[in-house]
Amino acid sequence: MGLFDWFRRRGADADEAPAPVSAQAADAARAQAEADEWEEVPAYLPVDAAEHRTVVVAATAIAAGDRPESKLVVRRVSVANPEHRLVTCIASSIAAGALEKSQFVVKKVYKKKVMEDNHAA
Repeated sequence: MGLFDWFRRRGADADEAPAPVSAQAADAARAQAEADEWEEVPAYLPVDAAEHRTVVVAATAIAAGDRPESKLVVRRVSVANPEHRLVTCIASSIAAGALEKSQFVVKKVYKKKVMEDNHAA
């Protein structure tokens, strides 16, 4: 293959090239592909309804303190997700290895979705 053959092929490719895709469309397609592959790990998980009463009584007793006439409403009871806590701890520990006198805030944790239902053991 010579230089002129390369120019001929390049010219032919330019004639058949599709219309350019806008940056916004490319970003939207990339975001959609990433959303299909990853799912967010929630920081807190809901608690079973049977365990609500004990938690609500303890929380309202502590919050009320010495004001028995106060009224408290508990709307939601959640427990920390152990998977989220473990990933947060590991990630911040690795980051702190480089910058010892810094603080880190992990806002979101994602995990890769399992695409196959049956895995060979």
